[in-house]
Amino acid sequence: MDPIAKIFFYYNNESRESTHYVLIEFILHHIKELSTLSITEFADRTYVSKTTVSRFINFLGFDSYREFKKYFSSISRFSKNIFLRMSIAESQEIATDPEKFFVQYSDQVIDSIQDMQNTLDIQQVDELIHRVIRAQRVACLGYSDAQYIAKDIQLGCLTAGKVIDVAETQVKLDEILSMYSKEDLIIILSNYGNFFSHHKQSFRELLVKDIPLVLVTQNYNSMDSFSFDQTIYLTSNRHLNIGNYPMRIFSEYFVRRLMHISN
Repeated sequence: MDPIAKIFFYYNNESRESTHYVLIEFILHHIKELSTLSITEFADRTYVSKTTVSRFINFLGFDSYREFKKYFSSISRFSKNIFLRMSIAESQEIATDPEKFFVQYSDQVIDSIQDMQNTLDIQQVDELIHRVIRAQRVACLGYSDAQYIAKDIQLGCLTAGKVIDVAETQVKLDEILSMYSKEDLIIILSNYGNFFSHHKQSFRELLVKDIPLVLVTQNYNSMDSFSFDQTIYLTSNRHLNIGNYPMRIFSEYFVRRLMHISN
């Protein structure tokens, strides 16, 4: 699980009285200050020991306090426009003419769905479903929002009688890499290639193993060279501004079709 995702998971689930909650609340409210705070200052501000801070950052997946600060420094500098996949012109337009922006954004979403209707190969989806049914073990991997979609697929597969893995932590991903074989199947959900950039080492290990790989993507053509056993393209163009609508529609259709075929 990505550190920021882990932070929000505990922020949304832990009691306010827990030490983890206290530290997480401080991080979220002072994220722009973190790069300037020493571990001693962080401990003093949160009324815990340096040892407690060290254990906490290890819990989040960091090897050192320096690595922890670097990560949150990059988040605090992250452009809102980049996060929302908006150009400067679009950012200005939503400020000056929100109605026009909304209509244009809606049109982009509609265009992506129509592109998907014309692009998605239904027979390829059926082929993937039969692969899932035949495989001894199946893992569905994604990063950020794609990971949430993977969990939706996991739940849908369970309803259809198939238990699959989803790796929310590096520990789980490492376990899948060590345990899976040619009798199994790994499905990677990645619209824009974020999974591969955030899991470079794991993906390199995956490529040299004899594990069937399937990529589901929004026309991320540069992945062709990695010779997946199967690649399912959701759209013919990369609709960069609209997020994961095509992937979510795919997951909903995939689960519904799986339920029918597996009956």
